[in-house]
Amino acid sequence: MKKTAILLAALAAGAGLSAAEQQKSSYSVTTEYTYASEYIFRGVEQADASIQPSVEITSGDAYFGIWSNQPVTKRASNEFDIYGGYKYKFNNELSFEGVGTYYWYPEARGQETKQSYEVGLGATYTLKGIATSVYYYYDIRTETDTVQTSVGYSLPLEAIGSSVDFSVFYGFVDGRDVAPYATGRKQMQSYGYYGADANYNYKLNEKSSVVAGVHYAANKNLPAGTPDSNLWFTLGLSVGF
Repeated sequence: MKKTAILLAALAAGAGLSAAEQQKSSYSVTTEYTYASEYIFRGVEQADASIQPSVEITSGDAYFGIWSNQPVTKRASNEFDIYGGYKYKFNNELSFEGVGTYYWYPEARGQETKQSYEVGLGATYTLKGIATSVYYYYDIRTETDTVQTSVGYSLPLEAIGSSVDFSVFYGFVDGRDVAPYATGRKQMQSYGYYGADANYNYKLNEKSSVVAGVHYAANKNLPAGTPDSNLWFTLGLSVGF
């Protein structure tokens, strides 16, 4: 879910390159600077208002990037995600993707999780502009399985150089050691989550866009005291090179 903004930025940057430019360059770089009123990851609130800078390098079907969440307040720790992956297009409708992510929390203290490693596999099928995806992720450090399904559609508004992107998603998380740095018995946690995203992408020029989004997510079967639903917004600037 957190990679949605990066995906939109990459799509915007790709659209901003002419066919001649794409043929000349073997890779592209996209940077994004996003403000989020809340940081929600897989249906769970991680931080309040945050700045989320990112950079991604794409070469052919391979990509590598760094995404970060920097809370505006001091109630939450910083987070850095270093990720890479490869997309394989089987045909015009079906594609597959493999991805790996390193999660780093430099301000974690005591028994808080300091780092973890996750691998994932997914497939996307697109028919008449509607993209349906199924992804599986496994976090090696926390021994957590995650399955997420989503359905999305992008409505182009070519007359004003923009688009509106909609998506809905549902996921299930099953963790067998969600607090690996804690002493004693392993802590298990399982829950479901679901939500929806709506993003408006306005093209400023050939290489930059503004992305404004409204998001909703909810979870179920988490401990008492955990917010069970969140509504938040994002506003970001993406620039491609």
